[in-house]
Amino acid sequence: MQNDQPQGNATYLAFQVIPRVRTGNNYEVVDRAIDVVKNANVPFVVGAMETTMHGELDQLLEIVKAAQQACLDHGAVEVITNIKIHTTTPDAHDTFCTYHRGVTPANSVFVKADPFGKR
Repeated sequence: MQNDQPQGNATYLAFQVIPRVRTGNNYEVVDRAIDVVKNANVPFVVGAMETTMHGELDQLLEIVKAAQQACLDHGAVEVITNIKIHTTTPDAHDTFCTYHRGVTPANSVFVKADPFGKR
C-alpha cells in the first residue's frame, strides 16, 4: 500500500443480484455470487443489500458479470442485477463525497483496504 496520490481514477462499485429460482433458496444462489467477489482479489464489503468493491472499473464490471453468471450456473432462471458506480479523480480530494475525509469506526470500511493509501 502506498501513501502517494493515485495516478488514475478511483472507483467504488456496489451491486446487488436478485436471482429467481424455481425451487430451493435464492440466498444460497446469492452466496455463489459473493464467492465470486471473495475470489476476485479486490477490496470488498458484503452488506445486507449489496456488495461494494473498490478497484478498476473494467475489472469490477467483469466481476459483476461473473457473479451474475454464477447465479445462473447455480439454479437461477433469471437474475436482476443492480449496479451503482462512484468514480473520483485525483482532483476530487476537496469534494464532500470522498472516502478519506471524516473517517470514523462506523465508516472506515475501506480505509485499510484502500490501494491508494488515502485516509
